[in-house]
Amino acid sequence: MRTVSGNRVALREAPSTDYPIIDRFDRGRRVQQLETQGEWSRVRDQITQREGWMASRFLPKQQDGVIKRPAKATPKPKEVSRSLPVLSTSMIVQRIIAESISAYPGSCPCPFNTDRGGRRCGKRSAYSKPGGYAPICFPQDVTKAMVAAFRERR
Repeated sequence: MRTVSGNRVALREAPSTDYPIIDRFDRGRRVQQLETQGEWSRVRDQITQREGWMASRFLPKQQDGVIKRPAKATPKPKEVSRSLPVLSTSMIVQRIIAESISAYPGSCPCPFNTDRGGRRCGKRSAYSKPGGYAPICFPQDVTKAMVAAFRERR
């Protein structure tokens, strides 16, 4: 797992700036690194499960954990078994949509949103335009794989 370190980092169809942009990610977005090819990494987005290529410089390695051993052995606290409430599929779909919309930096991610001037976004929304950001706006846009990935994160 890697975390995107830049803003509006392009996710591309292939490992070159000559290929079209599939989506854009902002700082903090979690992606799974699948392979590396030169200065490019093939990644899978944790929210949308979309795969593409991103410049590796925007995917810093997690801090190499140096294991420090305490001088004295300390007893481990007892683990308390906590069961998380089971979320319904419709609730998970709504959360995926909300996360996708909140990750969009502008004011018009979806056609049903309003811009800063109070006008409906409609065809001016990122959802309606090809290339660049592709927010998830409607329940039919959420796949079973996205729901399964969300459940695994919890």
